[in-house]
Amino acid sequence: MRREKEFRYLKLANILREQILSGYIKPGEFLLSENELCKFYGLSRTSVRKSLDELLKEGLIVKKPGQGTMVSPDLEITEKQRRILRILAPSPSFFVDNGLPVIIERFLQEHPHVDVKVLSLPSFYFWESLRTSREMGLDPDLVFVSDRQFAEMDNLDSFADLEPLLANRIPAMYPKVIQAFRRQKEIKAAPVTFSTVYLAYNPELFRRYGVPEPASAWTQSEFVNAAKKMTRDTNGDGIIDLYGISLSSSFSRWPVFALQKGISPTNPAEHPERLVETFDFLHDLLYRDRVATIHQTETHHPNSDAFVRGKTAMVLTTTLEMAGWRSEQMDFEPQVAPLPFGDNQATLLLANMLIVPTACKSADLAKEFISTALRSDVQEKMSRTAHFLSVLKHVNEQVWDRPFLESINITNRQVENSYFLHELFPDAGVMEELETEMKLFWAGLESAASFAQTLQRMIRVKSKS
Repeated sequence: MRREKEFRYLKLANILREQILSGYIKPGEFLLSENELCKFYGLSRTSVRKSLDELLKEGLIVKKPGQGTMVSPDLEITEKQRRILRILAPSPSFFVDNGLPVIIERFLQEHPHVDVKVLSLPSFYFWESLRTSREMGLDPDLVFVSDRQFAEMDNLDSFADLEPLLANRIPAMYPKVIQAFRRQKEIKAAPVTFSTVYLAYNPELFRRYGVPEPASAWTQSEFVNAAKKMTRDTNGDGIIDLYGISLSSSFSRWPVFALQKGISPTNPAEHPERLVETFDFLHDLLYRDRVATIHQTETHHPNSDAFVRGKTAMVLTTTLEMAGWRSEQMDFEPQVAPLPFGDNQATLLLANMLIVPTACKSADLAKEFISTALRSDVQEKMSRTAHFLSVLKHVNEQVWDRPFLESINITNRQVENSYFLHELFPDAGVMEELETEMKLFWAGLESAASFAQTLQRMIRVKSKS
């Protein structure tokens, strides 16, 4: 973990360097402030300053006391004669760091005359950044997005229909994954990896405290009992420093509890008693049984640091996040357990995908890149080396063992019972408002019944409007 932290500043230095050399931030323009860089890229001030020091040594930036950090006004950027494929991607992203390089490597082997440039921009205001880049004449050839960012797109007509490109590959893909990005007769995005949200656990902690590891059919009661046994004050200072589970306030995690309890994905307000039961259970974990710690986030990205550091025994996660953990040099190998929160074996889905702007100047290269990403051998390499799920069913069946695939709910027709967030909340604005409204609930200052009423009311208002 320490080694990973030592090199995080180099990742930011690479991101900022590419923004400068691509012309996204021009000579004489200021970079984001240190505070903003810390916030948008999830780094400490120390790491941000080390990143800036690297660019300062290279002569790319200058510091203006009392004003900020500026791209060197004297910097001259020369255009290369080779063809360039420009990919715009959000940061942070586990897939951009660990999966995208696999695709790029294969693409460059077959297109040695092309340079691939990845311009990473903060996911916090990703679409605003994309609009800015276009206004500056920097039109990307490909845009890499998550399913949530796809749902926030305000102009689908500005992206190409990929149906003709994907037609021959669709039979090998999970229908649920590809159909979620179909709009009328067009497919607007090409998923390159996906994941369900599932439960991971630390087997070392289970063994240390004599707790049986999760069985294939374990119950909610068994889950709670296990969490209780592993919630401890390990150093005797009167403060609990080990919890049974780490929860996140992110919408990409907690709705799993609701889906498991049978709440209708097409009408979350249809069963008010199940909503109350869901929120009561979350309050049980946090404030009555006190077996959970909560990470409240102002971004779309859950934070699993407590689990990675061995401070919680269980966490809801994805293969996307677990792939990123592998670079953290953890002290244990996380294992996967079936979700035990209800009788309905449903969960959330997440995906990463590529979309092609209709205004891109290298549509041929963009589509070649997507074709490369969806080749069986490339998908298999991403699964075996970077540990991402493939969007091709036969690849997952070759790479992963069946118990794992069953635990994460993608065998047989399990995946058909799971949902992307934009299927649950077609209006992304509802999620934004609910995340704000939930702050008192997560703090234990609003009851489960009260917040269930708030959620129902907001959904009714939005549906009428």
